[in-house]
Amino acid sequence: MSEEKKKDVTEEAKETKTEETKAETVQEEIIEEAPEKTPETEKEKKKPEFSEEELRALQQYLDELPETETPSEEETAELYQKAAEGDSLAKSMLVQLWLPKVIETAKEMHTRDFFLMDLVQEGNVGLLVALESVVKAETAEQAIDAAVRETISDFMEEHRVQKHKDNTVVNKVNRLKDAIEELSDGDDMDFSVAELSAYLDMSVEEIEDILRIAGEEP
Repeated sequence: MSEEKKKDVTEEAKETKTEETKAETVQEEIIEEAPEKTPETEKEKKKPEFSEEELRALQQYLDELPETETPSEEETAELYQKAAEGDSLAKSMLVQLWLPKVIETAKEMHTRDFFLMDLVQEGNVGLLVALESVVKAETAEQAIDAAVRETISDFMEEHRVQKHKDNTVVNKVNRLKDAIEELSDGDDMDFSVAELSAYLDMSVEEIEDILRIAGEEP
């Protein structure tokens, strides 16, 4: 190969390598500039949207809240101190200060199974109870926040338990109705509660309770 051709090949190889390096650099810059998906962003995507009814109720509630000036850190600390000493006016002012915070906590804990304002009201109950229990100004804010969250959480858990019980009762009523139809074969009920109990593997007392719920006398 002539010296001139060797030179051309060398130059072409250098240009190819330079283009590849530029492409890699551009790709690295794109990757660096791409926004990272933070846990908060993913969490926000999963949060359920509020219904129109919930938004209307919330707006009505916000419209009814009295307008108050946000106290400074020093003034807030003084309010907590006075509340810990039993000052009723300080507690009342802290209630007004905390109402918007309760709304934010309720929004954070909200799921589609619950009406937003129900959670807000439960949070307000926790707020009032917590303020009556304030004994140390230094830990009052953390204690109130914990009480609000705990009250909302307890309400949600009670609701879930009750919903499970209701579903269980409905299932049992349906099972009982099916059993009655199978045993009676379309005729009048000519079997005892004890026979139903054995057929469904339930206690006599449970059968009697379900019959009352279903509107049938045992």
